[in-house]
Amino acid sequence: MQRKQLIAAFIFTLVLALSAVGVSAATKTVKIRVEGMHCGGCASSVAKALKATEGVEEAEVSFEKGEAVVKYDDQKVTVEKLREVINKTGFKAVEDKSGE
Repeated sequence: MQRKQLIAAFIFTLVLALSAVGVSAATKTVKIRVEGMHCGGCASSVAKALKATEGVEEAEVSFEKGEAVVKYDDQKVTVEKLREVINKTGFKAVEDKSGE
């Protein structure tokens, strides 16, 4: 009987380990060019909107550089969604033609 419990525990642990590997999300970082920002308030508005988006872990926005650097969970949000969020703030997320 004890052997059956040991085997069952081993199988349970193995299944948990394998399922965790398949479900794990990757944290990615993307730099998105943003047009139309003229001050720190503009950058703050974009950062606030990005940070409120599910899946965004960090967002740093610079009006001087005209860019947003976003760390995000690629299982919860896409780069396209991040661009939409920026565009909804009234600024323009410019797509990188070089392949990001």
